[in-house]
Amino acid sequence: MNPLLVFLLLLKASATSFSGLTSLPVVRHDFVETRHAMTDRELNAAVAAGRTAPGPNGLYLVSVGYFVAGCAACLAPAFLIIPILHYPGWRATR
Repeated sequence: MNPLLVFLLLLKASATSFSGLTSLPVVRHDFVETRHAMTDRELNAAVAAGRTAPGPNGLYLVSVGYFVAGCAACLAPAFLIIPILHYPGWRATR
């Protein structure tokens, strides 16, 4: 798993998560054309999976993360947020 690709994916997800498919050209340029981390067919599958699932329109970025870096890219944000939020929670109770 390339940490730069995971960071780039998290950056795209956080900056464009509420805009739906308007981030698709940027994601395609970064992951298909520039870095060759995935193919157009994989990107199409990610968009189809994201559009068929209920939830926010930018949900396809989770599938892009799976195609780019595997399961670890999907699970890393969920496990990283716990220690990140632990410190502010600890400071708030002191």
